Amino acid sequence: MESQIIYLSKINHKQDKLQIENKLSQIIGVNHVSVDIEKAQVFIEFETPASLNNLEKDLYDLGFDILY
Repeated sequence: MESQIIYLSKINHKQDKLQIENKLSQIIGVNHVSVDIEKAQVFIEFETPASLNNLEKDLYDLGFDILY
């Protein structure tokens, strides 16, 4: 299992947090998702077949900008 923190440019509302958690939790291989609104961070634990690249793409598709 792999753990990653994905940094976003901003998370505006609790609704954004719920949207992120719901979307990423539905992906096969994702075990845990936690969102910190104030720090604009997404902590995620996942394993194959999920990948960091796919998770970042899903966040981008939701309208969030990824910071590297």
